[in-house]
Amino acid sequence: MTNKYINYLIIAYAFSFPISKAFVNVLEILILLLWIYQGNWKEKFWLLQSSMVMKLLGAFIVYNILSVVWASDWLFALHYIGKYHHFLLIPVIYTVLEKKYVPAVFSAFILSVFISELLSYGIYFHLFTLNDATPEFPTPFMHHITYSIVLAFTSTILLTNFFTEKERMYKIFNLLFFVTVSANLFVNGGRTGQVAFMVLMSLLPFFYIKQKFKAFLLAFSIIGISFYLAYNYSDNFVSRIHQMDKGLQKIVQENDYTDQGGMRAALWVVGTDEFLQHPVLGTGIGNEMNNANIHAASHHFKTRNMNEFADYHNIFVNEAVQLGSIALLLLLFLFVTLFRLPFQTKQYSVLNKMFIISFVIFSMTHNTLHLMNPMVFFTLFVGLFSAISRLESNPQHTF
Repeated sequence: MTNKYINYLIIAYAFSFPISKAFVNVLEILILLLWIYQGNWKEKFWLLQSSMVMKLLGAFIVYNILSVVWASDWLFALHYIGKYHHFLLIPVIYTVLEKKYVPAVFSAFILSVFISELLSYGIYFHLFTLNDATPEFPTPFMHHITYSIVLAFTSTILLTNFFTEKERMYKIFNLLFFVTVSANLFVNGGRTGQVAFMVLMSLLPFFYIKQKFKAFLLAFSIIGISFYLAYNYSDNFVSRIHQMDKGLQKIVQENDYTDQGGMRAALWVVGTDEFLQHPVLGTGIGNEMNNANIHAASHHFKTRNMNEFADYHNIFVNEAVQLGSIALLLLLFLFVTLFRLPFQTKQYSVLNKMFIISFVIFSMTHNTLHLMNPMVFFTLFVGLFSAISRLESNPQHTF
């Protein structure tokens, strides 16, 4: 009975993620407390130790905790690491999710994205305002970059549903929803999600269409039509494209990295320099930006003050600088292991790969493992796909 309630709460968790941080926090506590109350520790420990994903995730968190020893401010480091409490739900979902509830988790997430999308369109068309969202960035519940990645990944769920559904009505519904999600992505200001969408759409048709030319034609059509319509009908998209073009010209012609995109590139270069000076253990949490301006000056390019930024806007660079090669390798091994999870159901296998690709692209521009919405996004789908892989490998196991 307890397991049924936990599964219901996981469904609610999937629904809450796109629209409410408050409910996410409450649900995390309830789910964790019920999981502890449930017991069955021998079975749970056996499941956790048999999963390479869980072992790598645990090793990554433990290593972060140990790094407090060489942090300049151990209280700050503990607070920073404390954000990993969101990841506690990954082993919970992995151990208790039942197969019959998996479709409901996906449906709850898609329904919530649909609600968020409707509100986003309302803000974009000046029908109402909500929170701090504006028509330029009509994302009322999360940062526009995170929202763009969520939309890009949601588009893959809808397109795989279109390929796999047998009933015509559901095919049409998923196709129409795919169109509205894609349009919503391109009226928002999240260029990271738009790039991820193009990468995902260039790959996904090849999983479902045997004839490679037809797959290529579909991929080219989706990307081409999306770009054409966005450039001709979305002022936000045009503005962001021109902004990116202007930033690239400043870099090439003037060695000027002060544009937002240019500063990301500068941060990656500077972070790489800092990592190469501390390749084994890193600088320690909280020390990563100390010498950023010195490294920037050594390259003789124009930048803003590096201390304006809390991190390197790239999780791989950030982890490498903070905690050295060990943390970077653990993180890379984790993503590779997730990507290679075995599935019997083709759709889940494809979606798992699409999720990892989208999250890696996201992580190239964001400190994804230390901000709430990206962490919850990671937690939900790493837990979900790990659980599905377990269930399909050992269908007899139930609590």
